[in-house]
Amino acid sequence: MNGGASELAPPCINQNLAVLISDVHIPLPRNEQKYRTGMEYPWIIGQVKKFVGEILALRPRPAHVFCLGDVSIAFSEEREYEIAAQLFQPLEDAGIKLVMTVGNHDLREPFMKHLGKWAGESPVPGRIASVTRLPDFDFMILDSLKEPKSGDRGKYDALTKCELGDAQKEWLEDTLASATRPIILAAHHSAGQLGIVKTVVRSPQVFGYMHGHHHKWDQAYLFSGYSHTTVVRSQGMPSFGIDRDVGYALMRSLPDRVELKYVARDYYFPRMVAAEERPPLWDDIVRDNSSRRVAFPFTK
Repeated sequence: MNGGASELAPPCINQNLAVLISDVHIPLPRNEQKYRTGMEYPWIIGQVKKFVGEILALRPRPAHVFCLGDVSIAFSEEREYEIAAQLFQPLEDAGIKLVMTVGNHDLREPFMKHLGKWAGESPVPGRIASVTRLPDFDFMILDSLKEPKSGDRGKYDALTKCELGDAQKEWLEDTLASATRPIILAAHHSAGQLGIVKTVVRSPQVFGYMHGHHHKWDQAYLFSGYSHTTVVRSQGMPSFGIDRDVGYALMRSLPDRVELKYVARDYYFPRMVAAEERPPLWDDIVRDNSSRRVAFPFTK
C-alpha cells in the first residue's frame, strides 16, 4: 500500500528550475483567417502540444514557465489566443506558474482577454510587464510591443517596430536604481532594438538579458563602450515551433549564477518543410545546438 501511495504522489516542483519559451505563433487555418498570413502552418499546434508534454514530464517539474511573446502567428486574431489558453492550461493544472508577455505579433486586448491570468501583476499601467521573485534573483519581464495603428492590421510592414514607452522606461530605471537582488531582464525584443544597452550594462544588479523575436539561440555580449568595461551576457531564445531554431530553454538557479540549457528539437524553414529531402545542414545545426549551455554569474 505504501508503495502505491508513493507512486501516486504528485511530482515535486523545483523552485530553482524554470522553462523559457518564446515565439509560439499559434496559427489558424486559412479559411478562418480574417487577415491572411500568406501560408498555413499545420505543424505548429502539434509541436506546442508535444513540447508542453515534455515540460510536464520533467522530474522535478519547473516552478515557472516564462513566455517572451509572439503568441499570435501574425496579426493577433482572437481565436489564436483561445487556442493558446487551451494548450497552456495543462501547465497550470500541474502546478506550474506561467508568466507571459507580448511580442510584435500580438495585441494587448485579445491577449489579456484570454491569457491575462498569466500576464503577471503589471507595475506599469497599460503594459504587460512583471517581476517574479525567484529564490536567488528576480526575473523581470518588459513589454516591448508597439501596436500597429488600426488601419495597418494585416500588414507585415506594421509589425517591425518596438518600444518600451516613457512610463515603462521610468519604471525600469527606478526599479534598477533601488534593486538589492540580482536581476535578469527579459523582453520579446533585444536590448539593442529597445535602446537600453547602457541601462542594462550600467546597472550593478543586472547580470543577464534574454529575448525572443529572432527565433535563434543567439548568444551576444552587451557593453556600452570602450570606456566602460562591464559586459553583460544576452541570450536569444528559439521559437516554440514555427521555424529556424525550434525548442525551449531550461533555466536553473544556483546560489552564485543562473545556468541556461537549450533543449534543441529542430531547425527548419516553413516553405521547405514539405520538401522531399531534408537538407543535411538542418540536422547538423540541431546537433550543434543540442544541450548548449550558457552561464550568467551574479557578479560582473
